[in-house]
Amino acid sequence: MFFFNRKKELAFFKSQKQLNEKRMMVLFGRRRVGKTALLKQAFPDAEYFFVDTRSSQTLLKDFSRKLINGVYDSWEVFFKKLLEERKVIIFDEFQNFAKVDPAVFSVLQKVWDETDTNAMIVFCGSYVGMMKRIFEDSKEPLFGRSDYRIQLKPFSFISAFEMLKSFGYSFEEVVIWYSVLGGIPHYLWRLKNNNHIENDLNHLFFSDFAPLKEEGKNLLVGEFGSHHPGYFSVLKSISDKEMEMAEIADKSGLKNNTAAKYVSELVKYYDILEPVQDFFSTTNRGKRYRIKDKFLAFWFRFVYSNYDRVEFNPESAFLFAKENLMTRVGYVFEDIVREALPLLYKQKVIPFLPDRIGKTWGKMPNQKGKSYEIDIIGEKQNQLLVIECKWREKKVDDEQIDRFLRTCSYLKTRKAIIPVFISKNGFVHSKDYHENVILLDKNDLLKCFLKEE
Repeated sequence: MFFFNRKKELAFFKSQKQLNEKRMMVLFGRRRVGKTALLKQAFPDAEYFFVDTRSSQTLLKDFSRKLINGVYDSWEVFFKKLLEERKVIIFDEFQNFAKVDPAVFSVLQKVWDETDTNAMIVFCGSYVGMMKRIFEDSKEPLFGRSDYRIQLKPFSFISAFEMLKSFGYSFEEVVIWYSVLGGIPHYLWRLKNNNHIENDLNHLFFSDFAPLKEEGKNLLVGEFGSHHPGYFSVLKSISDKEMEMAEIADKSGLKNNTAAKYVSELVKYYDILEPVQDFFSTTNRGKRYRIKDKFLAFWFRFVYSNYDRVEFNPESAFLFAKENLMTRVGYVFEDIVREALPLLYKQKVIPFLPDRIGKTWGKMPNQKGKSYEIDIIGEKQNQLLVIECKWREKKVDDEQIDRFLRTCSYLKTRKAIIPVFISKNGFVHSKDYHENVILLDKNDLLKCFLKEE
Protein backbone atom coordinates (compact mmCIF):
# COMPACT_ATOMS: atom_id res chain seq x y z
CA MET A 1 0.00 0.00 0.00
CA PHE A 2 1.34 3.43 -0.94
CA PHE A 3 1.55 6.22 1.63
CA PHE A 4 0.03 9.49 0.45
CA ASN A 5 0.57 13.02 1.70
CA ARG A 6 1.13 13.92 5.38
CA LYS A 7 4.46 15.51 4.44
CA LYS A 8 4.31 18.20 7.12
CA GLU A 9 3.37 15.72 9.84
CA LEU A 10 6.08 13.28 8.78
CA ALA A 11 8.72 16.01 8.76
CA PHE A 12 7.64 17.17 12.22
CA PHE A 13 7.70 13.68 13.75
CA LYS A 14 11.05 12.87 12.19
CA SER A 15 12.51 16.11 13.56
CA GLN A 16 11.29 15.11 17.02
CA LYS A 17 12.95 11.73 16.69
CA GLN A 18 16.33 13.46 16.37
CA LEU A 19 15.97 15.15 19.76
CA ASN A 20 17.53 13.40 22.70
CA GLU A 21 15.15 14.60 25.39
CA LYS A 22 12.08 13.51 27.34
CA ARG A 23 8.79 14.43 25.72
CA MET A 24 5.17 13.35 25.53
CA MET A 25 3.12 13.74 22.37
CA VAL A 26 -0.60 13.24 21.74
CA LEU A 27 -2.04 12.44 18.32
CA PHE A 28 -5.79 12.23 17.96
CA GLY A 29 -8.37 12.29 15.18
CA ARG A 30 -11.44 10.43 13.99
CA ARG A 31 -11.18 6.76 13.06
CA ARG A 32 -9.90 5.88 9.57
CA VAL A 33 -8.03 9.19 9.16
CA GLY A 34 -4.63 7.48 9.04
CA LYS A 35 -3.09 8.03 12.50
CA THR A 36 -1.57 4.58 12.88
CA ALA A 37 -0.26 4.55 9.30
CA LEU A 38 1.38 7.94 9.88
CA LEU A 39 3.05 6.85 13.12
CA LYS A 40 4.33 3.61 11.64
CA GLN A 41 5.70 5.53 8.67
CA ALA A 42 7.41 8.07 10.93
CA PHE A 43 8.60 5.62 13.60
CA PRO A 44 9.04 2.17 12.04
CA ASP A 45 11.26 1.00 14.92
CA ALA A 46 9.09 2.26 17.78
CA GLU A 47 7.85 -0.01 20.54
CA TYR A 48 4.18 -0.23 19.63
CA PHE A 49 1.28 -1.12 21.95
CA PHE A 50 -2.37 -1.40 20.94
CA VAL A 51 -4.76 -0.83 23.84
CA ASP A 52 -7.87 -2.95 23.33
CA THR A 53 -10.64 -3.47 25.87
CA ARG A 54 -9.52 -6.73 27.45
CA SER A 55 -8.89 -6.90 31.20
CA SER A 56 -6.14 -4.85 32.79
CA GLN A 57 -4.29 -8.00 33.87
CA THR A 58 -4.36 -9.45 30.36
CA LEU A 59 -3.05 -6.23 28.80
CA LEU A 60 -0.27 -5.93 31.39
CA LYS A 61 0.70 -9.53 30.72
CA ASP A 62 0.83 -9.05 26.92
CA PHE A 63 2.61 -5.69 27.13
CA SER A 64 5.17 -7.02 29.62
CA ARG A 65 6.20 -9.79 27.26
CA LYS A 66 7.33 -7.21 24.74
CA LEU A 67 10.02 -6.19 27.23
CA ILE A 68 10.80 -9.30 29.30
CA ASN A 69 10.16 -13.02 29.39
CA GLY A 70 7.64 -12.65 32.16
CA VAL A 71 5.08 -10.29 33.66
CA TYR A 72 5.66 -7.10 35.64
CA ASP A 73 4.05 -6.83 39.05
CA SER A 74 2.19 -3.62 38.28
CA TRP A 75 1.55 -0.94 35.69
CA GLU A 76 3.88 1.34 37.63
CA VAL A 77 6.83 -1.03 37.22
CA PHE A 78 5.95 -1.63 33.57
CA PHE A 79 5.86 2.08 32.66
CA LYS A 80 9.08 2.80 34.59
CA LYS A 81 11.00 0.04 32.81
CA LEU A 82 9.48 1.03 29.47
CA LEU A 83 10.62 4.65 29.80
CA GLU A 84 14.08 3.60 30.92
CA GLU A 85 14.69 1.02 28.18
CA ARG A 86 12.95 2.32 25.03
CA LYS A 87 13.52 5.52 23.07
CA VAL A 88 10.30 5.78 21.02
CA ILE A 89 7.05 4.36 22.42
CA ILE A 90 3.57 4.40 20.87
CA PHE A 91 0.28 3.58 22.60
CA ASP A 92 -2.51 3.28 20.04
CA GLU A 93 -6.17 3.76 21.04
CA PHE A 94 -4.86 5.00 24.37
CA GLN A 95 -8.29 6.26 25.46
CA ASN A 96 -9.38 2.63 25.93
CA PHE A 97 -7.59 2.63 29.28
CA ALA A 98 -10.58 4.65 30.53
CA LYS A 99 -12.63 1.46 30.16
CA VAL A 100 -9.92 -1.06 31.01
CA ASP A 101 -8.39 0.57 34.09
CA PRO A 102 -8.79 4.34 34.65
CA ALA A 103 -6.18 4.20 37.43
CA VAL A 104 -3.53 3.76 34.73
CA PHE A 105 -3.68 7.50 33.98
CA SER A 106 -2.65 8.40 37.54
CA VAL A 107 0.03 5.73 37.58
CA LEU A 108 1.44 6.96 34.30
CA GLN A 109 1.44 10.57 35.52
CA LYS A 110 3.42 9.57 38.61
CA VAL A 111 5.96 7.54 36.64
CA TRP A 112 6.35 10.24 34.01
CA ASP A 113 7.01 12.91 36.60
CA GLU A 114 9.51 10.81 38.55
CA THR A 115 11.45 9.02 35.80
CA ASP A 116 14.62 10.50 34.35
CA THR A 117 14.48 9.46 30.68
CA ASN A 118 15.14 10.64 27.14
CA ALA A 119 12.24 8.62 25.77
CA MET A 120 9.56 10.01 23.46
CA ILE A 121 6.12 8.59 24.15
CA VAL A 122 3.22 9.07 21.72
CA PHE A 123 -0.38 8.55 22.80
CA CYS A 124 -2.71 8.02 19.85
CA GLY A 125 -6.49 7.92 20.04
CA SER A 126 -9.57 7.87 17.82
CA TYR A 127 -12.21 9.24 20.17
CA VAL A 128 -11.59 12.97 19.97
CA GLY A 129 -13.76 13.87 22.96
CA MET A 130 -12.15 11.30 25.25
CA MET A 131 -8.60 12.19 24.19
CA LYS A 132 -9.29 15.87 24.78
CA ARG A 133 -10.65 15.12 28.23
CA ILE A 134 -7.66 12.96 29.21
CA PHE A 135 -5.07 15.57 28.25
CA GLU A 136 -6.90 18.91 28.35
CA ASP A 137 -9.20 18.64 31.36
CA SER A 138 -7.49 20.23 34.37
CA LYS A 139 -9.04 17.60 36.65
CA GLU A 140 -7.33 14.72 34.84
CA PRO A 141 -3.92 13.31 35.96
CA LEU A 142 -2.22 13.79 32.58
CA PHE A 143 -3.31 17.40 32.20
CA GLY A 144 -0.35 19.62 31.35
CA ARG A 145 2.05 16.74 30.73
CA SER A 146 1.99 16.60 26.93
CA ASP A 147 4.48 18.70 24.98
CA TYR A 148 2.41 18.54 21.77
CA ARG A 149 -1.25 17.77 21.06
CA ILE A 150 -1.85 17.20 17.37
CA GLN A 151 -5.21 16.64 15.73
CA LEU A 152 -4.80 14.76 12.46
CA LYS A 153 -7.31 16.15 9.99
CA PRO A 154 -8.76 14.45 6.89
CA PHE A 155 -7.02 15.01 3.57
CA SER A 156 -7.59 18.33 1.87
CA PHE A 157 -9.15 18.20 -1.57
CA ILE A 158 -5.77 18.53 -3.27
CA SER A 159 -4.45 15.51 -1.34
CA ALA A 160 -7.56 13.47 -2.18
CA PHE A 161 -7.14 14.58 -5.81
CA GLU A 162 -3.52 13.41 -5.83
CA MET A 163 -4.54 10.03 -4.44
CA LEU A 164 -7.54 9.37 -6.70
CA LYS A 165 -5.79 10.73 -9.76
CA SER A 166 -3.15 8.03 -9.24
CA PHE A 167 -6.02 5.51 -9.42
CA GLY A 168 -7.10 6.97 -12.77
CA TYR A 169 -9.96 9.27 -11.72
CA SER A 170 -10.77 12.50 -13.51
CA PHE A 171 -11.05 15.86 -11.73
CA GLU A 172 -14.83 15.74 -11.96
CA GLU A 173 -14.95 12.23 -10.49
CA VAL A 174 -12.70 13.29 -7.61
CA VAL A 175 -15.01 16.21 -6.82
CA ILE A 176 -17.95 13.78 -6.63
CA TRP A 177 -16.15 11.24 -4.44
CA TYR A 178 -14.74 13.94 -2.16
CA SER A 179 -18.33 15.07 -1.61
CA VAL A 180 -19.25 11.54 -0.53
CA LEU A 181 -16.19 10.23 1.32
CA GLY A 182 -14.42 13.43 2.26
CA GLY A 183 -10.68 13.24 2.78
CA ILE A 184 -10.58 9.98 4.74
CA PRO A 185 -7.72 7.86 3.35
CA HIS A 186 -9.23 4.54 4.43
CA TYR A 187 -12.40 5.21 2.45
CA LEU A 188 -10.56 6.60 -0.57
CA TRP A 189 -8.48 3.40 -0.75
CA ARG A 190 -11.69 1.52 -1.44
CA LEU A 191 -11.83 3.26 -4.82
CA LYS A 192 -8.49 1.93 -6.02
CA ASN A 193 -10.09 -0.38 -8.62
CA ASN A 194 -11.77 2.61 -10.29
CA ASN A 195 -15.21 1.17 -10.98
CA HIS A 196 -18.13 3.20 -12.25
CA ILE A 197 -19.25 5.78 -9.65
CA GLU A 198 -22.81 4.45 -9.41
CA ASN A 199 -21.59 0.88 -8.91
CA ASP A 200 -19.21 1.87 -6.13
CA LEU A 201 -21.76 4.14 -4.46
CA ASN A 202 -24.27 1.29 -4.34
CA HIS A 203 -21.65 -1.21 -3.19
CA LEU A 204 -20.28 1.00 -0.41
CA PHE A 205 -23.57 2.20 1.12
CA PHE A 206 -26.67 0.36 -0.10
CA SER A 207 -25.92 -3.23 -1.12
CA ASP A 208 -26.62 -6.17 1.20
CA PHE A 209 -23.10 -6.22 2.62
CA ALA A 210 -22.25 -2.55 2.11
CA PRO A 211 -19.07 -1.87 4.16
CA LEU A 212 -19.95 1.75 4.98
CA LYS A 213 -23.67 1.32 5.72
CA GLU A 214 -23.10 1.20 9.49
CA GLU A 215 -19.93 3.27 9.50
CA GLY A 216 -21.48 6.41 10.97
CA LYS A 217 -22.84 4.44 13.93
CA ASN A 218 -19.55 2.63 14.39
CA LEU A 219 -17.71 5.94 14.49
CA LEU A 220 -20.00 7.82 16.84
CA VAL A 221 -21.74 5.47 19.27
CA GLY A 222 -18.46 4.76 21.04
CA GLU A 223 -17.66 8.47 21.10
CA PHE A 224 -21.04 9.56 22.52
CA GLY A 225 -21.76 6.57 24.75
CA SER A 226 -25.24 6.24 26.25
CA HIS A 227 -26.14 9.79 25.19
CA HIS A 228 -25.78 8.99 21.50
CA PRO A 229 -29.54 9.18 20.65
CA GLY A 230 -29.61 12.91 21.47
CA TYR A 231 -26.46 13.67 19.49
CA PHE A 232 -27.76 11.61 16.57
CA SER A 233 -31.05 13.55 16.61
CA VAL A 234 -29.13 16.81 16.24
CA LEU A 235 -26.88 15.48 13.48
CA LYS A 236 -29.79 13.94 11.62
CA SER A 237 -31.68 17.23 11.69
CA ILE A 238 -28.71 19.13 10.26
CA SER A 239 -27.59 16.40 7.85
CA ASP A 240 -25.77 17.98 4.88
CA LYS A 241 -27.24 21.47 5.37
CA GLU A 242 -26.45 24.58 7.38
CA MET A 243 -29.02 25.29 10.06
CA GLU A 244 -29.79 27.82 12.79
CA MET A 245 -30.22 26.70 16.40
CA ALA A 246 -33.98 27.24 16.51
CA GLU A 247 -34.45 25.06 13.43
CA ILE A 248 -32.18 22.36 14.87
CA ALA A 249 -34.28 22.22 18.02
CA ASP A 250 -37.50 22.10 15.99
CA LYS A 251 -36.37 19.37 13.59
CA SER A 252 -34.66 17.25 16.24
CA GLY A 253 -37.67 17.40 18.57
CA LEU A 254 -35.47 18.47 21.47
CA LYS A 255 -36.04 21.32 23.89
CA ASN A 256 -34.14 24.48 22.98
CA ASN A 257 -31.70 24.29 25.88
CA THR A 258 -31.10 20.56 25.34
CA ALA A 259 -30.43 21.05 21.64
CA ALA A 260 -28.12 23.97 22.44
CA LYS A 261 -26.16 21.80 24.90
CA TYR A 262 -25.67 19.05 22.32
CA VAL A 263 -24.68 21.54 19.63
CA SER A 264 -22.16 23.22 21.92
CA GLU A 265 -20.54 19.90 22.79
CA LEU A 266 -20.50 18.78 19.15
CA VAL A 267 -18.61 21.98 18.32
CA LYS A 268 -16.20 22.38 21.23
CA TYR A 269 -15.73 18.88 22.58
CA TYR A 270 -16.22 16.47 19.68
CA ASP A 271 -15.21 18.76 16.78
CA ILE A 272 -18.01 17.35 14.60
CA LEU A 273 -20.05 20.52 14.04
CA GLU A 274 -18.71 23.92 13.08
CA PRO A 275 -20.44 27.32 13.27
CA VAL A 276 -21.08 29.32 10.10
CA GLN A 277 -21.24 33.04 10.84
CA ASP A 278 -22.63 35.68 8.49
CA PHE A 279 -19.55 37.46 7.15
CA PHE A 280 -20.97 40.90 7.90
CA SER A 281 -22.60 40.08 11.24
CA THR A 282 -21.17 41.49 14.47
CA THR A 283 -23.40 39.35 16.70
CA ASN A 284 -24.27 35.66 17.03
CA ARG A 285 -27.78 36.21 15.68
CA GLY A 286 -28.52 33.99 12.74
CA LYS A 287 -25.46 31.80 13.29
CA ARG A 288 -25.73 28.48 11.51
CA TYR A 289 -24.14 25.09 12.13
CA ARG A 290 -23.00 22.35 9.81
CA ILE A 291 -21.32 18.95 9.99
CA LYS A 292 -17.58 19.37 9.34
CA ASP A 293 -16.91 15.78 8.30
CA LYS A 294 -18.02 15.36 4.69
CA PHE A 295 -18.49 11.62 5.01
CA LEU A 296 -20.73 12.02 8.05
CA ALA A 297 -22.75 14.75 6.33
CA PHE A 298 -23.38 12.37 3.41
CA TRP A 299 -24.08 9.43 5.71
CA PHE A 300 -26.66 11.30 7.81
CA ARG A 301 -28.36 12.65 4.68
CA PHE A 302 -28.60 9.50 2.60
CA VAL A 303 -28.21 6.56 4.99
CA TYR A 304 -29.22 7.36 8.57
CA SER A 305 -32.07 9.72 7.68
CA ASN A 306 -33.32 7.15 5.20
CA TYR A 307 -32.59 4.04 7.22
CA ASP A 308 -35.93 2.25 6.85
CA ARG A 309 -35.63 2.48 3.09
CA VAL A 310 -31.97 1.42 3.21
CA GLU A 311 -32.94 -1.72 5.14
CA PHE A 312 -36.17 -2.73 3.39
CA ASN A 313 -35.83 -1.29 -0.09
CA PRO A 314 -32.11 -0.59 -0.67
CA GLU A 315 -32.60 -0.13 -4.41
CA SER A 316 -35.00 2.75 -3.72
CA ALA A 317 -32.57 4.26 -1.20
CA PHE A 318 -29.77 4.04 -3.75
CA LEU A 319 -31.91 5.72 -6.43
CA PHE A 320 -32.77 8.52 -4.00
CA ALA A 321 -29.07 9.09 -3.29
CA LYS A 322 -28.20 9.00 -6.98
CA GLU A 323 -30.93 11.48 -7.89
CA ASN A 324 -29.93 13.95 -5.16
CA LEU A 325 -26.19 13.49 -5.19
CA MET A 326 -25.38 16.51 -7.36
CA THR A 327 -27.05 18.84 -4.85
CA ARG A 328 -24.65 17.49 -2.25
CA VAL A 329 -21.71 17.87 -4.66
CA GLY A 330 -22.66 21.48 -5.38
CA TYR A 331 -22.54 22.24 -1.69
CA VAL A 332 -19.07 20.68 -1.23
CA PHE A 333 -17.87 22.40 -4.40
CA GLU A 334 -17.94 25.65 -2.42
CA ASP A 335 -15.37 24.19 0.01
CA ILE A 336 -13.18 23.08 -2.90
CA VAL A 337 -13.27 26.60 -4.32
CA ARG A 338 -12.28 28.03 -0.93
CA GLU A 339 -9.30 25.69 -0.88
CA ALA A 340 -8.41 26.76 -4.42
CA LEU A 341 -8.27 30.50 -3.66
CA PRO A 342 -4.53 30.60 -2.78
CA LEU A 343 -3.79 28.62 -5.94
CA LEU A 344 -5.94 30.90 -8.09
CA TYR A 345 -4.11 33.90 -6.67
CA LYS A 346 -0.73 32.22 -7.20
CA GLN A 347 -1.64 31.68 -10.84
CA LYS A 348 -2.85 35.33 -11.11
CA VAL A 349 -6.42 34.27 -11.86
CA ILE A 350 -7.83 36.40 -9.04
CA PRO A 351 -6.39 39.83 -8.13
CA PHE A 352 -5.70 39.25 -4.42
CA LEU A 353 -5.63 36.62 -1.70
CA PRO A 354 -8.22 37.42 0.97
CA ASP A 355 -7.19 37.92 4.58
CA ARG A 356 -10.45 36.36 5.70
CA ILE A 357 -13.26 34.49 3.98
CA GLY A 358 -16.82 33.52 4.79
CA LYS A 359 -20.30 33.65 3.35
CA THR A 360 -23.31 35.88 3.74
CA TRP A 361 -27.08 35.80 3.38
CA GLY A 362 -30.05 38.05 3.92
CA LYS A 363 -33.42 39.34 2.75
CA MET A 364 -33.78 40.85 -0.69
CA PRO A 365 -34.70 44.55 -0.42
CA ASN A 366 -38.26 45.38 -1.46
CA GLN A 367 -39.05 41.72 -2.19
CA LYS A 368 -41.07 40.35 0.69
CA GLY A 369 -40.24 36.79 1.71
CA LYS A 370 -37.34 36.41 -0.70
CA SER A 371 -33.79 35.90 0.46
CA TYR A 372 -30.34 35.72 -1.10
CA GLU A 373 -27.12 33.89 -0.26
CA ILE A 374 -23.58 34.42 -1.44
CA ASP A 375 -21.37 31.34 -1.41
CA ILE A 376 -18.00 32.94 -0.67
CA ILE A 377 -16.92 36.40 0.45
CA GLY A 378 -13.21 37.22 0.60
CA GLU A 379 -11.92 40.46 2.09
CA LYS A 380 -8.61 42.28 1.82
CA GLN A 381 -8.39 45.91 2.92
CA ASN A 382 -10.89 47.84 0.79
CA GLN A 383 -11.72 45.02 -1.64
CA LEU A 384 -14.16 42.13 -1.61
CA LEU A 385 -14.15 39.00 -3.73
CA VAL A 386 -17.77 37.93 -4.13
CA ILE A 387 -17.90 34.39 -5.47
CA GLU A 388 -20.76 32.31 -6.87
CA CYS A 389 -20.18 28.55 -7.34
CA LYS A 390 -22.30 26.38 -9.64
CA TRP A 391 -21.83 22.63 -10.10
CA ARG A 392 -24.36 21.88 -12.83
CA GLU A 393 -24.34 20.23 -16.22
CA LYS A 394 -25.83 23.26 -17.96
CA LYS A 395 -23.64 26.20 -18.79
CA VAL A 396 -24.41 29.45 -17.02
CA ASP A 397 -26.26 32.00 -19.14
CA ASP A 398 -26.57 35.79 -19.12
CA GLU A 399 -29.65 35.77 -16.93
CA GLN A 400 -27.85 33.88 -14.15
CA ILE A 401 -24.92 36.28 -14.31
CA ASP A 402 -27.28 39.26 -14.19
CA ARG A 403 -29.00 37.73 -11.15
CA PHE A 404 -25.61 37.26 -9.47
CA LEU A 405 -24.67 40.89 -10.10
CA ARG A 406 -27.98 42.03 -8.58
CA THR A 407 -27.23 39.94 -5.53
CA CYS A 408 -23.84 41.62 -5.23
CA SER A 409 -25.63 44.97 -5.19
CA TYR A 410 -27.54 43.95 -2.04
CA LEU A 411 -24.34 43.96 0.02
CA LYS A 412 -24.15 46.92 2.37
CA THR A 413 -20.49 47.77 1.97
CA ARG A 414 -18.30 50.58 0.74
CA LYS A 415 -15.56 48.21 -0.31
CA ALA A 416 -14.87 47.60 -3.99
CA ILE A 417 -16.65 44.44 -5.13
CA ILE A 418 -14.95 42.05 -7.55
CA PRO A 419 -17.50 39.46 -8.75
CA VAL A 420 -16.27 35.94 -9.54
CA PHE A 421 -18.52 33.29 -11.07
CA ILE A 422 -17.25 29.69 -11.13
CA SER A 423 -19.33 27.33 -13.26
CA LYS A 424 -18.55 23.64 -13.65
CA ASN A 425 -19.18 23.60 -17.39
CA GLY A 426 -18.55 27.20 -18.32
CA PHE A 427 -20.79 29.89 -19.77
CA VAL A 428 -23.10 30.76 -22.64
CA HIS A 429 -23.26 34.52 -22.91
CA SER A 430 -23.89 37.14 -25.55
CA LYS A 431 -22.76 40.14 -23.48
CA ASP A 432 -19.17 40.95 -22.73
CA TYR A 433 -18.96 40.37 -18.99
CA HIS A 434 -15.22 39.94 -18.87
CA GLU A 435 -14.59 43.46 -17.66
CA ASN A 436 -17.09 43.15 -14.82
CA VAL A 437 -16.98 39.50 -13.75
CA ILE A 438 -14.17 36.96 -13.51
CA LEU A 439 -15.57 33.83 -15.19
CA LEU A 440 -13.98 30.47 -14.38
CA ASP A 441 -14.84 26.83 -15.00
CA LYS A 442 -13.66 23.46 -13.70
CA ASN A 443 -10.71 23.46 -16.11
CA ASP A 444 -9.37 26.66 -14.53
CA LEU A 445 -9.49 24.96 -11.15
CA LEU A 446 -7.93 21.79 -12.53
CA LYS A 447 -4.97 23.72 -13.92
CA CYS A 448 -4.30 25.24 -10.52
CA PHE A 449 -4.46 21.92 -8.69
CA LEU A 450 -2.22 20.24 -11.27
CA LYS A 451 0.41 22.98 -11.00
CA GLU A 452 0.40 22.68 -7.21
CA GLU A 453 1.22 18.95 -7.18
